[in-house]
Amino acid sequence: MQAERVAEVIVRRDDGSEFRGSGYLVRTALVLTAEHAVRRAVGITVRFEADRRAEWTAEADVYWSDRTGDVALLTLREAPRRPAGRVRPARFGAVREVDAGLTCSALGFPLFKLRADADGRGRFREPSHALGEIALLADRRSRNLEFRVQQPGYDPDRRRSPWEGMSGAAVWAHGRIIGVVIEHHREEGLGTLTVSRADKWAERTDDEGKAALRRAGVVRRLRPVAPLWRNGRVVLGSVAGVLAVGAALWFATAPDPAPPLQLRILGTCTHVGQELTNKSHGFTPHGPYTDEVLAPDGQSQSRPQIEMKGMAKEDGSVGWHWTCSSDDLIGTYRVRVTDDTTHRSTGWVTFDVASLTPYACETSRRNGLWYAGISTTGDAVLGPGAIGPDVAEAQCLLQHLGFPLGTRGVDGAFGEYTRQAVVSLQQEGHLPVDGRMGKATWQLLRTRTPPGR
Repeated sequence: MQAERVAEVIVRRDDGSEFRGSGYLVRTALVLTAEHAVRRAVGITVRFEADRRAEWTAEADVYWSDRTGDVALLTLREAPRRPAGRVRPARFGAVREVDAGLTCSALGFPLFKLRADADGRGRFREPSHALGEIALLADRRSRNLEFRVQQPGYDPDRRRSPWEGMSGAAVWAHGRIIGVVIEHHREEGLGTLTVSRADKWAERTDDEGKAALRRAGVVRRLRPVAPLWRNGRVVLGSVAGVLAVGAALWFATAPDPAPPLQLRILGTCTHVGQELTNKSHGFTPHGPYTDEVLAPDGQSQSRPQIEMKGMAKEDGSVGWHWTCSSDDLIGTYRVRVTDDTTHRSTGWVTFDVASLTPYACETSRRNGLWYAGISTTGDAVLGPGAIGPDVAEAQCLLQHLGFPLGTRGVDGAFGEYTRQAVVSLQQEGHLPVDGRMGKATWQLLRTRTPPGR
C-alpha cells in the first residue's frame, strides 16, 4: 500500500447532502471504493495527500458499480498529477477459508479522526491506519470478511458509526488487495469492520462487470495471498525469472484497454413529472445511439415524450432521460443503449418507479398559519433539484397565493417555475432574494393571506 494513492472520496448526493468515503488509486485514473459510498451521487471529488505539498484533487465519475458486492470503480476526469503520475497497477488476491488469522491493513478517513484546524475555523479528517487481523472462518454465510482492528479511543456520535468515512478503504494482505471496507456493525464492538472480498467480485459472469474488473486487475482466478517467502517465484534467481519479472513490469505499464460503454440512471420515479437523467461515457462523440426500455412486465416501452434515438455529446455521454408519468408501471424498468457507430451496447441497467399518485392540495388555516395538508415543515431548506413532500407543500401554498407553477403544477419537484415563484414571494415580502426556501421564507409563505381573502 502506498499512502499517496489513498483517496478521500467526497460525494455530493441528489438530496443535497454530502458523504465521505475512502478509496485507492488502483490504476492510472481508476479508483476503487465501496458502491454505497457513491450511491445517488450527483458529483464526486477525489482528494489525495490533503494539506501536504503533493496534494491534488480531481472530479470523478462512477465507471462501474455492483450493489451485491458493494464495490465500485471511479474514473478520474484528469490524469493523476506528479508525483503519482502514471501508477503501477495494484495487485489483488484471494483468501482461503481455513482455521487461521490473516494480518491485514487499511488506510482511510473515518469520522473519529475528525480534527479542528489550528485557528478553529475549519475541520478536516486525518487518515486512520487500521492494522489488525482477519479471522478467515468468520462471516462465511455472507461471504464477507471480519476485520478486527484496534478500536477508536472514543465514540463521537452514538447516532453514527465512528468508522463512517472508512467505507471503500482498500484492505491489504501480503502486498495484495483482498477487499474493501463496507460496514461497521455496532453489535460487534468498535473494533470490528466488515470487508467485501475481491475474490467474490471476480465471480461475476456479466460481460460489463468482467470487463470493468479486468481493467482494475481483478481476474476470475485470483492468487491466494501468502507471505513472499512462501512464493517460490519471488526467490528465483535464474535468467528466466528475471525475464519474467521484466515482462510483468512491461505489461503492467502498458496502456489500459478501451473502457466499455457506461450508463447509470440517476434517481427513482416518485412523482408525476419528475425527470430522471443519466451518467454515461464511452460512446462515439457526435455519433448516433438508440435506446431500449423494458417495463416491469417485460414489454418494450416507448412514449412520445421519450426520444429513443439521439446523438452522443462531444465527451462521449448520451442525453437519455425519462419523464415520470402516471402511465408508468410500478416496479423496475430496464434500459440498454446501443452505440450505432460501433454497435456496442451498455448491457441492461435499471431504474425504479415507485408510487406516482399526484399531490393533492387541501389548504386550510390553523393557529394563524396556512397548511396544504402535505407537510408541516417550517424550516426545510429547499432549492433547485429538491424533490419530495416538502417541495409539494411549498408549491401548493405558492399556488394558493396566485403564483404560477407552469404546466406541471404541484409535482413535488423544485424546478424553474417554483424558483421564480419563490423569488416573487421574497420580493413582495422584502426578504433577501435567493430563490430558495428557508425558515424566513416558510414563515412568510405560511402567514401570507391570498389577495381578496
